[in-house]
Parts: sequence; C-alpha cells; structure tokens
Amino acid sequence: MKIRLKLASLVLLLFVLTNCIKENECCCSQDYTVLGLKFRYETNKSIHQQTEFPPNAMLAVFIFDDKGTFVSQINDSLNQVNDDYTMKLPFKQGSYQFIAWTGYDETCYQLSACIPQQTDIHDFFLSLKREKDNQTINQPSLLYHGIHDIVKIREGKENIVWIDLKQITNHIQVIVHNLNDKKKHIIYIEDNNGKYDSFLQYADDEKITYLPTYSNPSNTTSSLIADFTVMKLDKNREPRLKISDDTGVIRYDENLIGKLLQKKPYIDFDYNHDFTIEISFNDYIPVSIKINGWEIINESV
Repeated sequence: MKIRLKLASLVLLLFVLTNCIKENECCCSQDYTVLGLKFRYETNKSIHQQTEFPPNAMLAVFIFDDKGTFVSQINDSLNQVNDDYTMKLPFKQGSYQFIAWTGYDETCYQLSACIPQQTDIHDFFLSLKREKDNQTINQPSLLYHGIHDIVKIREGKENIVWIDLKQITNHIQVIVHNLNDKKKHIIYIEDNNGKYDSFLQYADDEKITYLPTYSNPSNTTSSLIADFTVMKLDKNREPRLKISDDTGVIRYDENLIGKLLQKKPYIDFDYNHDFTIEISFNDYIPVSIKINGWEIINESV
C-alpha cells in the first residue's frame, strides 16, 4: 500500500514539476504543500462514516483546476477505503476540484480519456461497458462516486479534503413462481442509465439490457431466481422489468420504479440499494407481488 501511494505521489510530483519547468518558474518547489484526501460513505441523509466499509477494487481520483481543466489522475488499488486511509499528495498552491470513483473496475466501466491542460470537467464521463445489442452479461462491480467543489490549497500546512462517496449500483433479486414449466424463460431489466457525467447526472445513452445470473442456470422450472446489479435508479425514470419465453414473446412487462413507489412513495434511491422482488403468476398474470416484503399485489386466484 505504502509503495503504491509513494508511486502515486511521485507521479503527481513529476507532473507538477514539469509544469513548473514549462512555466519557467524558479524555485517552484517552494510553492508545494501537502494535500490529504480522505473519503466517507453516504449511508443516509446524515453523512457519516460507516463502521463497516465496503470492499473496493480501485480508487480513481481525477483532479481539475478551478476553471474545470483536467490536471492529473491518481489511481490506487485497494482492499478498502476506510477511516485510516489518506491519499497524501504534493500539490502546487492553487485551487482544485476533485472527482472520485471508488470500486472502479476496467472490466465493467470505461472512463473518458483525459488530456492534461485540455480536457474540461464537463466532457468527462463514465460509461458502463456492454456487449453486442447493448446487453450486460457480467454484473457491474459495486461502484461509488464522489465529488468535491473547488478548494484552495494553502502553503505551510497540511490540507485535508473530505470527499463524500455515494453508491450508485443496486442489487435487485427477482424471484418468480408458477411460470409455464414447458417453456424456458428469460428475465431482464431495460434502462438507459449506463452513462454519467462528472456530477453524476445522467448523460445521453442507448437503452441497456441487464441480464442476470440465475440460481438455476437451466431455466427450465416453473420458478426462477435472477440476480441483477444495475446502475443508478431514479424515481423520475422508468426502467422496465420483463420476462419473455423461449419463443421471444414478452409475458410480463412492468415499470420497475412505478411498482416500488406505488407502495413506498418516500423511498430514497440515493440510500436504498437492495431490492427483492417476488412475483407469483397465474397464466402469466401476476396474482402476488412483494418487494422487500411489501405487499404490492395480492389477488385470489
């Protein structure tokens, strides 16, 4: 860990020194100060640090100046980002802003290429990787986003900047009962929520088809259990939960968010990320729907 952090600091130091040389500044190193980046997770409307920190594969921090121009990127491979973790970096005095992606996995996600002194913060995006026909076969990794507004780095003392991390991935388990056991079925979720800008706003994107992992891979019984990891959910959007049979006929098509909000309109997708949806059918007509134990539909057959 210490070796990686020293290497990250050295890379940034060399970058800043290079800028000093380009700007023909004498004794530029005298303008350096230490910046410490620390991170905490948003778990409810009161921002606080968790007692248990989620495991993450990669921390990627992108540094922009006060005008929104890209300065540098620092990556660190980690087991956890917790209270004890501080990313200490040498910085030239000035004003900076920060974008962080925690849990970033290059097999799942793609970031825009950033060119120092050229790329603008409004042209920086994260996209979910997908297969042909915009299908996601591999489940996206647990992902957090953080941003900090412009902060002035002052000389002569260690500056600590806290970046609040917000989870944007969601786990959805769908359990269905009483399907036609003479047919195979596919469960999938459709949404166009696979691309985000620096400020975690939805960017224009094509519709994605999320495919699950099944507890019974043969998909031949009348019951199925399907596990999904999907990107950010929002009450103003309409992701679709669909079930089709092996002939391609869509047997079930429902607004996922609408069903959640129908019973629990005060649900907050910024802080609720785990949902279990259980549906019982009678000839493909839902007669019982439960979401996290909430009874949405309960009709006698």
